[in-house]
Amino acid sequence: MARNANKGFTLLELLISLTILGVIVVIIFGAFRIGVRAWEKGEKDVESRQRQRIVLDLIKRQLASTCLGEVKDARQQPLLLKGDDKSIEFVSHIPMVPGNRFGQVYVKYVVKSEDDGERERLVFWEKNTVLLNKETDVSDLHEDEFFELFPGVQSIAFEYLKAGSDEETSQWQQTWDQSIDEGLPRAVRVVIMEDIEKAPICVIAPIGPDVD
Repeated sequence: MARNANKGFTLLELLISLTILGVIVVIIFGAFRIGVRAWEKGEKDVESRQRQRIVLDLIKRQLASTCLGEVKDARQQPLLLKGDDKSIEFVSHIPMVPGNRFGQVYVKYVVKSEDDGERERLVFWEKNTVLLNKETDVSDLHEDEFFELFPGVQSIAFEYLKAGSDEETSQWQQTWDQSIDEGLPRAVRVVIMEDIEKAPICVIAPIGPDVD
């Protein structure tokens, strides 16, 4: 009887050991999966940040190369910078579309709402000024003609720096209307809020002199 009892006790110990081993394996595997997911998320975040920097640099360069009154439309009216907090149109010396490698381009950035209405995305349209004609209506462009720059974020807005008599009187405003505002703004600021819990990303493209 004592021998049978000892055998039963040994079997119980074995079962307990296997159970503990199984729990340890599950914990290790779970930790490994969490580590892999964290690594993948980190890689995606790095790629996303790199893409953001490239796109923001292109936007800044294109805005900074805005030209005034050098290009006219089919009615011989100068194409001037105009915009509000959700869109901007201007002529630039720097293209972003691969096919526009010569001359100047007419550019339009537009902030559009996502389908859920809670987030926004930034898209742009661009065309060589040589190819503009009287049939080109930039106020009625088809969705397929736009390229996406920033996918769904919390909010995106444009601001325009109007020059004052001195540095202290210069101020940012939400619109640039040629019937009110002459010439070009000293700078254009793009404010991107990725998430309500994160600080906004601000990019300032200087157009006038001595803008920081």
